[in-house]
Amino acid sequence: MKTDKDPAVAIYAKTLLQEVEQFPILKEGFEDLTLIKKYREPIDKLSRVLFPDSLLSNEIKALIPPFMFEPIYSSTRFDSIIKTSDFDFSLYLKDTSADQFYQQSCYFILADYFGYPIRINRPMLIEVENKEQEVMRTYRMTINGDLIEHIPTDKAVDITRKDFEELLDNYNDIELWKKKFPPNSWIMRGVFIVNLVDVTIDQSLSTITSNLLNRPSDSFENIKKGLRSLFNNNCIETGMVTFQENELMPVHKNDVESIILDKNCSLDCKDHVSSETFKKLIEKRHPLVVSDVDLYTKNNPTPISMLLKKTPWKSYIMAPLIHEDELLGFMELASKKKYELNSLSLKKLNQILPVLALATKRYKTEAQNKIEAIIQQECTTVHHSVKWRFEQEAQKFITKQYEGEDPVFSDIIFPEVYPLYGQLDIKNSSNRRNEAVAKDLIKQINGVKQILTLAFQLTNMPAYEELLFRLETYKAELEDGLTAGSGHKIVELLKSEVYPVFSHLQQIDTELNKLIVNYNSKLDPNLNTLYEERRKFDDSVNLINQKLASYLDNKQLEAQKMFPHYFERYKTDGVEYNIYIGQSISKEKQFDPIHLRDLRLWQLMVMVEMENEFASLQQELELPVEIASLILVYNTSLSIHFRMDEKRFDVEGAYNARYEIIKKRIDKAHIKGTKERITRPGSIAIVYSQEEDAIEYKKYL
Repeated sequence: MKTDKDPAVAIYAKTLLQEVEQFPILKEGFEDLTLIKKYREPIDKLSRVLFPDSLLSNEIKALIPPFMFEPIYSSTRFDSIIKTSDFDFSLYLKDTSADQFYQQSCYFILADYFGYPIRINRPMLIEVENKEQEVMRTYRMTINGDLIEHIPTDKAVDITRKDFEELLDNYNDIELWKKKFPPNSWIMRGVFIVNLVDVTIDQSLSTITSNLLNRPSDSFENIKKGLRSLFNNNCIETGMVTFQENELMPVHKNDVESIILDKNCSLDCKDHVSSETFKKLIEKRHPLVVSDVDLYTKNNPTPISMLLKKTPWKSYIMAPLIHEDELLGFMELASKKKYELNSLSLKKLNQILPVLALATKRYKTEAQNKIEAIIQQECTTVHHSVKWRFEQEAQKFITKQYEGEDPVFSDIIFPEVYPLYGQLDIKNSSNRRNEAVAKDLIKQINGVKQILTLAFQLTNMPAYEELLFRLETYKAELEDGLTAGSGHKIVELLKSEVYPVFSHLQQIDTELNKLIVNYNSKLDPNLNTLYEERRKFDDSVNLINQKLASYLDNKQLEAQKMFPHYFERYKTDGVEYNIYIGQSISKEKQFDPIHLRDLRLWQLMVMVEMENEFASLQQELELPVEIASLILVYNTSLSIHFRMDEKRFDVEGAYNARYEIIKKRIDKAHIKGTKERITRPGSIAIVYSQEEDAIEYKKYL
C-alpha cells in the first residue's frame, strides 16, 4: 500500500507503518496471547487494512494465529455469527483427524517455502449452531497463508524434488510425512486470513425456500398454499415487503405481492409511520399484530392503518424477517375474519420465519451478485460455449428438489476434447525488469552521492564519508546485476539513514537545499523511489498485453462461428491461451476431425497476425521488447473438469495431467545439443510429439 499509485492510500499506509514501528514486537512475533490485549490498538489498525469497512457486514472473515484458532480480529458479520451461537467459539475442522491436520500443515510448507506445486482440494467445513434460530449452520472455510512465514529449525529436513514426489505417492503414509517433517522442525509465524462461506442454504430441504429461489413463476403461490395448510384456513392471504434504506417496498419478483402496498408504492418509515409503530417494527423488530383492523384504524390513524382500511381484510400480521441480525423485510398475513389472526398465530408463523428469512437473504444476495458480477466477470462467468451444460445440470438440481430429494450440483466434465495451446511471451522479461530496477537504483544512488559529496566537502564529517562508501559498495553490486534483497537493502538505507540527514542538510546550506529539492522532484511521489526505466518497461509490457489480448479476443469471436469451443486467455508477461474443442462441448453441431484441423490452421494464422501486430506496435513502445511465440500440438484427446470451488476448468485425471506439465515447461526447453531455447523472437515454435502432426502443420506453412 505504501507504494500505491493513489497518493492518499500511500500516505495512509506510510503513516500507519510509522505508527506501528513503535511496537517492534509486532514485527518480530510473540507466543504469549495475553500480549494481544496489550497491543490491541496497533493490531486493530493493521488489521483494518485487510478488513475494508464497506465489507465488514458482508464478509465472514477473521485473522487466526497458527494452531491457536482464536481470532485476534474479525469482521462484523463473523462476530454476529459468534454472538448468535452463544458459546465459547473455537474454530475446528469437521471430519479432520490430527494426522490429516498435520499433513495440511506440511502442504503449506511444501508450497510456500519450497515452491512445489501442491493443491489441497479437500473442502474444509466447520459447524456453528445459531441459538436464536435453532439451526446448525455449516460454513466452508478457506485459509489464505500469504501472511504466514515458515521458518525451519535445526530439526528441519530439506525436501528435494525426489522427496516431494515420494510424499505424493504415499499420501496415506503418515509416518513417512512425519519423517520428512519431524515434529517441532518448523515454525509458523504470522496469521492466517480465514474466510467462511455460508453453505447452509445450499443444503436446505425446505420446500418454501426452494420454491422461492428456483421457480419464480409459481413459487410464491406454493408458499401461500403451505401457509394456508399450516393455519388450516384457506382464506388466509400472504404477502411480503422488503426493508431497504428505511423504506418498506414491495418485492420486485414475479407473483410476490404485498397485502398493503401496490407494486409502485412504498412507505418511508421515518416520515409516514407513527413513532410507536416505527419503534415496534423497525427498532424493536417486533411483529405488528392487528386482530381487529376496524378498531385499530379507529384508534391509530397512521398510513398503515389507512392502507389496511382500504382492503377487505379484518385481521392482519406483519412479522419481521431477520437473518444474522439483519432486518430484511416483513412477512404479511391477512384474514377476512376478526381475530382469525392474533398473537397466538405467531407461534405457528415463527416456525417458518427463519426459513423464509434464509430465502429472502438469498434473493437479496443474488441481486447484489448481479452488480458484483460486472466487476468480477473475468473470473466468475461461464464461457458461452459451455453455458448450456451448466443450465442442464441446474435444471436437474431443481427437478430433484421438487421430487423431495436432497440434490447436489454434480461435477461438470467434458470428455474427449482436443486441446490447443499458444503463447506470446515477452523474452527475458524477468531479466529486463531487474535491469530496469538496477538502472533506476544506480541513478538514485548517484543523486544521493552528489549531495553527500558536497556535504562532506562543506563539513568534513566522517559520517558522510562512511555513507558514501556504503553507497558506492551497493552501486558496484548493482552494476554486477540485481540480486534478491539488494534493492530492499538500498531503500532501507536511504529511508533510515540518508533521508533523515537530508532534512538537516537543507537547513545549513542553500546549495545543498537546491540539490535535495531537485533530487526529490525526480522521485515517484507514490513509490518514493526513482521510477523511470522500470516505468518504461512496465508501460511497454502493459501496452503489449492490452493490444495483443484485445486482438486475440476479437479474433476468437470469429473462430466460434467455425465450431463452438471453450476458450480462456491469460495476461502474464505476454499472452497465453487455452482452447478445447470436441463433441462434448457442442450441444447441437456434429463434431468432425476437420473442425480440429480448421481450428489449428486458424490458430497458426492468428499467431502470425499477432506477430505482425506486435511488429507494428514496436514504435509505440518506450523500450524495445522482443516476444517469442509458441504453439503446442497435442494429438491425444483428454477430459476437462470444472472445479466448483475454484470456478475454473482443469484437466481431469493423472494421465491427462502430463499435458499441463508439458504446457508449463515447454517454453524453457532447449534445442537438443545446444543451450538455445526452442522459442526465439521473430519465429513461431510449433512443438509436437507425433510425426503426423508435423506432416499436418507442414501443409499449413
